[in-house]
Amino acid sequence: MHNPDLKKWLPPDRYKHSLRVEKVAVKLAEHYGISKEKAAAAALLHDCGRYTKGEKLVSEAKKLGLKVSEIERFQPKLLHARIGAIIARKVFRVKDKEILSAISKHTVGSENMSMLEKIVYIADHIESDRRFKGVEKIRRHAFSNIDRAIAESTSLMINKLLAKGFPISEQTVRTRNYYLGINNAK
Repeated sequence: MHNPDLKKWLPPDRYKHSLRVEKVAVKLAEHYGISKEKAAAAALLHDCGRYTKGEKLVSEAKKLGLKVSEIERFQPKLLHARIGAIIARKVFRVKDKEILSAISKHTVGSENMSMLEKIVYIADHIESDRRFKGVEKIRRHAFSNIDRAIAESTSLMINKLLAKGFPISEQTVRTRNYYLGINNAK
């Protein structure tokens, strides 16, 4: 399911990343018994909003009628998921609401995500070129307890942002707390 239009739409490194995310997402979908086709489509298109960056993302979001938070102004990259869901619908003609939702939530997550949303979220974090301390542990959890993988991944991301002195999306914190709570309850 390699979309030649997407290859033209994204920078080459971003397109290759999307292919790697697709590969992991399909394996996770197979493991968790959900549609491999939906997982492939959502994973392949998850970064279609990354065709531009910086201030251009902010102006694109405004053009599309999206509300832009102060944190998103500081870190425009956070906007690409919501922009990507709109592009997937308008440019790539995706009509499936589950796929569009998985694309829109893949960056900061949300509480109570569907399995497809969880898969795209975590596949983006653990694709084969990701190299960070703790990624192997998250990869293992992804196939045994995806909720725990999300809690671990968001915790690492928050620590990284704190170390850099960056603000943290409130939604990322809510995602972490929700999935951390699920894992403490089990």
